[in-house]
Amino acid sequence: MDKIQKDKITRTAKYPVQTVEKALEVFNLLSKDQYREGISISELSKELELGKSTVHRILETMVAKNYIDQSEETKKYQLSWKLFEVGNGIPRQRNLYRVDNRILQDLCDASQETVNLGVRVKDSVVTIFKTSPKTSLIANLQIGAREPLHATAMGKALISEMTREEVINILGEGAYESFTSNTITTIDHLMTELEKIRRQGYSVDDEEVCAGLTCLAMPVRDFKNEIVAAVSVSGASIRMTFNKIQEIQQDLQEATDKLSTFLGWQK
Repeated sequence: MDKIQKDKITRTAKYPVQTVEKALEVFNLLSKDQYREGISISELSKELELGKSTVHRILETMVAKNYIDQSEETKKYQLSWKLFEVGNGIPRQRNLYRVDNRILQDLCDASQETVNLGVRVKDSVVTIFKTSPKTSLIANLQIGAREPLHATAMGKALISEMTREEVINILGEGAYESFTSNTITTIDHLMTELEKIRRQGYSVDDEEVCAGLTCLAMPVRDFKNEIVAAVSVSGASIRMTFNKIQEIQQDLQEATDKLSTFLGWQK
């Protein structure tokens, strides 16, 4: 279990309010499959280890605020659609443009290389955030810049879980544009590369767009476990030694896990 998830589970309120805690426990109970048809006051009283009168007061308050509904026929309680409405606000608040940029800055500081955050726009990857170290040769990729999916680490990470048909719908059957002697130009080669990325969990741009530039990338996932972005670390190939690449992989995994968790992904 990663540290972020562990912290969420073990964290306790400094000044807990018992009534609020019990109300939240009601939400958790009602979300379980065994109570999808509703739950009675007696069942809740037993589950919460509270008197029926106390449980009734909690429920009546939640019903009055429209967070819980009571069936007229069974008299049991269920979650209301208001919770769904409230929950829909989470993706709007926790989106890529609200992520904590310090996560990416920490990755830049650790690697002393350029860090990019990119998303797929049709057949290209577009950089929406970039940070570079104050020293060392950096990759000259600007925010808003478009690069090809098939030749970049971020691009390949973004399409790494797509089927052959999906890739062809976006990029065509090839031949794809060549930028260096290392550029992947055929659909067969690209699909083999995507399979490799799925196995190892990261993608590499081995001087495929620009000679002398190496880049590693990993995907960022949302609450639906779908790839919505990618983070890359890029620098001069001469600096990308085996040991440095190993270190970057660890730091990159930590950063993308944090970003994904912010977007609602659960490992």
